[in-house]
Amino acid sequence: MVLLGAVIYIVIAILQWVTNRTVFAEAVVLSGILAALSLVHYASDERRLKQLEMALLWLVIGLFVVYALAKAGGFV
Repeated sequence: MVLLGAVIYIVIAILQWVTNRTVFAEAVVLSGILAALSLVHYASDERRLKQLEMALLWLVIGLFVVYALAKAGGFV
């Protein structure tokens, strides 16, 4: 299901790129991130999987904070 969700979002990113050529870099980055995240669930060790999930969760939280600060500072 996770892999299917990633594929759907990658298709959406590609469609966004086709309709709006200025989002090429964002579409490529999003597709790469989604592909990597969908493959995380193939980890064989449950402890390692939990560590990866927590690291990715904190990465996403950190990106939201950076975005909020950039938005508040007028950079976005």
